[in-house]
Amino acid sequence: MPANTRAALCSAVEAGKDADPQSAALHEILTSLEDSVGKPAAELAKPFILAPLRPMVGTPGETPPSRFRFSPDDLSKIWGWLARELAKDTVERAKKCRKPEKDPVWFEFRREAGQALKTAIQAADRVPKDMTALTKRFGPDAKGMLADAATLLSCSQEIAEAMIDIPERIEELDEELVYTLKDNYERLSTESPEAALWTLLLTIGRLDYPWQIFRAVAKIGNREDDLVVSKTDMAAVGDAVLADTGYFAAKLKQPPQTLEEAKAAFDLFDRFVAHSTGMTKEFGIRKAGRWGQVLFSLRAEASSNVEKTLNKVPLSLDTGLPEPRRGRSGRIIPAQLPPEQAIDRAEGLLYFLSSCRAHATAAAIASTQKRIADAAEKRLQDAGAMLVDLIADSEGQNRTTAQDGLEITARLLDAAGREDLADILRRRGLAAAA
Repeated sequence: MPANTRAALCSAVEAGKDADPQSAALHEILTSLEDSVGKPAAELAKPFILAPLRPMVGTPGETPPSRFRFSPDDLSKIWGWLARELAKDTVERAKKCRKPEKDPVWFEFRREAGQALKTAIQAADRVPKDMTALTKRFGPDAKGMLADAATLLSCSQEIAEAMIDIPERIEELDEELVYTLKDNYERLSTESPEAALWTLLLTIGRLDYPWQIFRAVAKIGNREDDLVVSKTDMAAVGDAVLADTGYFAAKLKQPPQTLEEAKAAFDLFDRFVAHSTGMTKEFGIRKAGRWGQVLFSLRAEASSNVEKTLNKVPLSLDTGLPEPRRGRSGRIIPAQLPPEQAIDRAEGLLYFLSSCRAHATAAAIASTQKRIADAAEKRLQDAGAMLVDLIADSEGQNRTTAQDGLEITARLLDAAGREDLADILRRRGLAAAA
């Protein structure tokens, strides 16, 4: 019998097994037959058992902290520890298991693996040299990382059942979903406290706007500010969103060298501002509170990083703008065409400068952004005007060089968000050459 036909028959019988004894008996027979024709999990046992950890697997330095707890290397080390030492019997039985990943038996395998991890962590905690060995093997956060893995595995069934009603992607955390999260959290707080917190932490990774998780925090804590909540287990939720905010702030330290890098840098800045303002919009974060102190420190760090980047714009124009100058006689002296790398850098920084205007007030950089943008625009316009005159007054190679310089200047005006001035400059250049 084809696999899809067997699956359909099993589903039909399963639907009636609770109400009909004959269907229940048939279901037991079909299940036994299905197990006999299925293939052993073998090497698939690893991804099947470690599946609850998958949503929190990422790349260090590239994945925002709220969505990162384990690296692929961590999973390999955890699996090796389980298979060779902690849960050899569990792993061997899992490899021989013929049931699909969705079968409840895998929850039991995960529970056994999680409990083995917990026992090992507790034992190592009592012997300093053993904990030192774990730290050497798994990194400085070994104890916390392994404890989280143990919780996700041992509570995998409770967490999975709670997350069934939570969409894989949440564009807007509406009131109905907020109450679903609240009900799940409160129920699990009694049945499985460790699982309760993870339902909120995993939901952050499904939100288009992670700071909206504070809507659920406010309902659960029955407060609109962080006075009490930041001192409870739910502090981990705020800490996760704050960690993302800090991640984006730190990424702004490196000035862009090209237009593509500038677009990526502004995306980071945009996400930082969204997190920073979103948190205070959704929740009453007191400036003197624990979250408030961290948040305002991150805002200062981000503003400083962005200002340092903006202050590099004048220097980039010194090397990337073919800026003619006037001699004592008033004659225009052409500049050499700059290297492409210098043009790319100026183009990227001008794009970043222009884009930052959208968040200048929120990031407390409005005066710096306007001062540098105005000065840059004047230099570009002045250079363009002199290049137009050079095109009109020169011939041959000199004219070609001036035209190339004008196109570079227009390109930089485009990057600075002044496409209107760039179009005018190009038209004037064509008219001067006619």
